[in-house]
Amino acid sequence: MNIVEELFNKYQQDYAVKIMPATTEQIVTFIKNCKKYNVPEKIVEELTNYFKMNNNFFNYFLCDDERIFEWYQEQNCIWLGQRDLWTFRCLVDKHRYAIGDAMNESFGDNYEFDSVYEMLDSFLSGKTI
Repeated sequence: MNIVEELFNKYQQDYAVKIMPATTEQIVTFIKNCKKYNVPEKIVEELTNYFKMNNNFFNYFLCDDERIFEWYQEQNCIWLGQRDLWTFRCLVDKHRYAIGDAMNESFGDNYEFDSVYEMLDSFLSGKTI
């Protein structure tokens, strides 16, 4: 069991999420898309490591879906997924993972994290709600 699966299992009564690692082909496509958008290598590495454990955020986008770059040109962020009105992004300029909504890339400093895992843990545990 990987750390993402353990995290979701810990809070499974509140979040029915299927954990499924990305395929090799999906990872290759994700990396290719990141190169197309000039995503910094460190962020590509962090997100690739996540997608190898789980290919989505709350059953939203798969990693090879180019729509995750919809806000990249204007906001320099990667749209990782969504849960109800909560939106999960990678803020590339800040190198932070953030929780916000459609209008706000982040709800503030308490909603920005150094890692994908910290962001998910904070959200799933209810610390940010």
